[in-house]
Amino acid sequence: MVKPVLHIQSLKITRGERELSAIPQLDLEKGKTYGIIGESGSGKSLFLLSLMGLLSKELQVTGNILFESESDTISLLGAKPEVLRKLRGKSLGMVFQEPLSALNPQRKCGWQLMEALTVHQKINRVNGKEQCLKALADVGIEHPERIFDAYPHQISGGQRQRVMIAMATIHKPALVLADEPTTALDPETAEKVLEILVHVCRSIGSSLILVSHDLPLVTKHCEHITVMQHGKVVVSGKAGEVLGKEQMHPYVKALMDAMPTGKRDAMPEGTEIFTAEKLAKTYRKDKNEFKALQNISFKLKKGDALAVIGFSGSGKTTLAKILTGLETADEGSVIFNGESLLDKKPTGVQMVFQDPFSSLNSEINNRETLLEVLRLKGADNETAHNKSAKLFKQVGLDESLLNRFPHQLSGGQRQRLCIARALAGSPQVLVLDEAVAALDPLVQKQILDLLKSIQEQTGVIYLFITHNQAAAKYLCHRFIKLEHGNCVSEGKYN
Repeated sequence: MVKPVLHIQSLKITRGERELSAIPQLDLEKGKTYGIIGESGSGKSLFLLSLMGLLSKELQVTGNILFESESDTISLLGAKPEVLRKLRGKSLGMVFQEPLSALNPQRKCGWQLMEALTVHQKINRVNGKEQCLKALADVGIEHPERIFDAYPHQISGGQRQRVMIAMATIHKPALVLADEPTTALDPETAEKVLEILVHVCRSIGSSLILVSHDLPLVTKHCEHITVMQHGKVVVSGKAGEVLGKEQMHPYVKALMDAMPTGKRDAMPEGTEIFTAEKLAKTYRKDKNEFKALQNISFKLKKGDALAVIGFSGSGKTTLAKILTGLETADEGSVIFNGESLLDKKPTGVQMVFQDPFSSLNSEINNRETLLEVLRLKGADNETAHNKSAKLFKQVGLDESLLNRFPHQLSGGQRQRLCIARALAGSPQVLVLDEAVAALDPLVQKQILDLLKSIQEQTGVIYLFITHNQAAAKYLCHRFIKLEHGNCVSEGKYN
């Protein structure tokens, strides 16, 4: 009998007496793809971090994790740091959930790929660059030289994720761990990225553990699926058995049925108070030009919700940054209540960013994140504390997390914290940049209902940047579609 690449027995991750994640048993064969699904905070990412030896020291891990390396069987629990350092990147590759925070913002993508390569190989720069460019091409990047010379913030989310995949697979590791690798990508790009990841792993003989709450993608690519809830495995088995209609577990059925359906009831009435006219933005580097936005116009009334849709790199986030004063438009105007926002810094438009981890201050706890905004709005100490607890409850976070720090939350919990922070400012205009992309279907529906309720109560204007057509139709009255910086279509949701 062939030994599995990974054998897990009675794995438990705890903080004090609280059990955070538990995997009774897992045997992963070489070249197989294993899916783990579940709601935010169910322990999926903790499980992956335990395999890499990257868990916080305040957590306790018990059980057995055996990994078949090139020449030996290694017990990952309790392994010495020097042993883990030799494995990470070479035998164990990982694609993290938030590529913008996982990549070094001060180094070009090519430098980071070269570092990943040369840590485990002695290779000269010329041959190393050739190997890095090939790795970028292998993950579907059309212009690898440009990406090699670009900083992470200069490329789209889909391109950043492909760079992460190239880094994780450049040494042809025995096992690749992917933590929500398609979060915040449009459906077409997400499908391409995951197909590339699965194809690369199978072509080099790597096993793959895929953590995701995107049920259709997991179902399509994984032979075996484990479903987790509140840190425990509720069902595990072959994909066809776990998702089979006749014997589907109630929690799995709840996840399948949680996707939003329907549309907004009626368009808001009144006159337009928020107007964007012929916005344009071009980025220049040396002799090269990239037109991120061209001739974008729209008008919104109080209580309006506009979906901004399009593929990764189509200009959606650039538009959001212009509206919030984080970027300067080359041409055009933005008028809100008769006042030009382009001449006003800050604009007063609040934003929920696409990458929650990098948009939060890691040095202050979650309560202080909200208190900071509430105090700026003039709330006294008692009012601010009471409202911070209320906001936490509104976005579905347990009050016990208030005194924790952002790194102690799951990706979905961090996104909910970002939404709470934006709402703390009582905004009249709120830009939501993939604000529900990191959330599992159950929580996503709760947040969309919350946003609907808040808008009906306050008349706040939403610009909802998303790849999720169902979510856009559920929350928004109208849409504009961007492609290569241009508005290619617009209309109402019927």
